[in-house]
Amino acid sequence: MTALADPDTALAAFAGERARLRALAYRLLGSVAEAEDTLQDAWLRWSAVASGSVGSAPAYLTTLVTRLALDRLRSARVARERYYGLWLPEPEVAGWDSEPEDGMEPESVPLAMLLLLERLAPDQRAVFVLREAMDLDYAEIAAMLGKSVEACRQIMRRARTRLAEPAAWGQPADSADAGRRLADAFAEASVRRDYAAIVALLSDDAQWLSDGGGMVRTAVNPLFGADRIARFLIGVQRKRGVSFGFTPVRVNGGPGLLAELGGAFRSVLAFDVAPCGDTGNRILRVYQIANPEKLERVAVSYS
Repeated sequence: MTALADPDTALAAFAGERARLRALAYRLLGSVAEAEDTLQDAWLRWSAVASGSVGSAPAYLTTLVTRLALDRLRSARVARERYYGLWLPEPEVAGWDSEPEDGMEPESVPLAMLLLLERLAPDQRAVFVLREAMDLDYAEIAAMLGKSVEACRQIMRRARTRLAEPAAWGQPADSADAGRRLADAFAEASVRRDYAAIVALLSDDAQWLSDGGGMVRTAVNPLFGADRIARFLIGVQRKRGVSFGFTPVRVNGGPGLLAELGGAFRSVLAFDVAPCGDTGNRILRVYQIANPEKLERVAVSYS
C-alpha cells in the first residue's frame, strides 16, 4: 500500500508524477490551461485521500486525472462545436534552445496529432491516449474507465479506424535544424514581402489554418495553396500599413514563430514540415493560433 501519512508524503508522491499527468491531461484536452486546472483538481482530491488507502499512487493518480479530464472534455466538445471558425489546440511554446517546461515533452504531442484527436469521441480519445501515449495495457485501461477489457479493445479499433481516414501527413523533416531553417526563411521572406520566396518554401498544396476565436481578425476559413498563402501574408501587411516581426520558438516541440504585427504580439505560428519529392523540405501546414485566450501564458512568458 502507498502510505499518505502526512501532507509532505502526499505532495512528494504527486510531484513525482506531475509531469506525466500533465502530459496525459494535455493530450486528452488539447489545452494547456485546462490541463493545469485538471491537475489542480486532482491535487485537491489526492491530498484528501485517506492514509494507507491507495495501493499504487501512479495508477490511482492516472485514473483520477483521466476521469477528471474526460469530464472536462465532454463539456468542451459542446463548446468547440459552437466555436467561431476553426478550433486549434492551445500551443505549448518554449524557447528554441530551452528544455521542455516541467518535463512536458511537447515534441511527442505535435499540434497536428492533437487536432486529429479531435475526431475521436471522448472515450475513444481516452483509450487511444492511455494505450498509445501512456503505454498501458487493456486491463489497466479497463479498470480506469470502468469498462470491460473487450469493450476497450473495440473502442481502440474504432479510434484507429477514425484516425486512419484521409489526412495529409507526410513524413517528418530531415532534422529539427531543417525545420528551424525553413521557419527562419519563412519569417525573412514574409517580412520582405517576397512572394516568390514564400511560395518556394511552401508545398504546392500547403494549408494555412487560423484560430482567432472570433476575437481577432484572422482567415476564418482555411487557405489552400502556396499562391494564396503568400498573397495573404503580403496583403495583410499592405492593407494595414505595418510589417510582421518574428521570434523563433519551439511549438509543441516543432518549428514555430511568435508573430508580431506593427510591433504588437498577435499570434503563434507552428509548422508541419516534410520532404517533398526532389525539392527538399517544404512547409505543409501553417497553424496560426491568434485567439488571445490561448496566448495568455505565451504573452506573459515572452513579454
